[in-house]
Amino acid sequence: MANPQPNYFTAISNELYEAIIKFPLTGYQSRVLHAIIRKTYGFKKKMDRISLSQISIMTSIQETHICRAIKELKAMKIVTTDGNKKGINKNYDLWLKVTTDGN
Repeated sequence: MANPQPNYFTAISNELYEAIIKFPLTGYQSRVLHAIIRKTYGFKKKMDRISLSQISIMTSIQETHICRAIKELKAMKIVTTDGNKKGINKNYDLWLKVTTDGN
């Protein structure tokens, strides 16, 4: 049985969290975004090196789908990258609603 401890949490502003809630994301995009937030904000970092395998373990999504979701999130300007580092663009006014063709 799960026993979450109150001393361990991911701090994210309510304003940013509400912007994420309102934004039209696919299931994979949402799960990958939450994993990135957990691996960054959860460790008080703006960006961090996060491997596809780490995200796969957290989300139970295959790495090929994670790679595609990250590309989509980058195109939407929600996720930023710098080499292997990933983070969230907290300026949600810049986020773009992009439709995908399923490829």
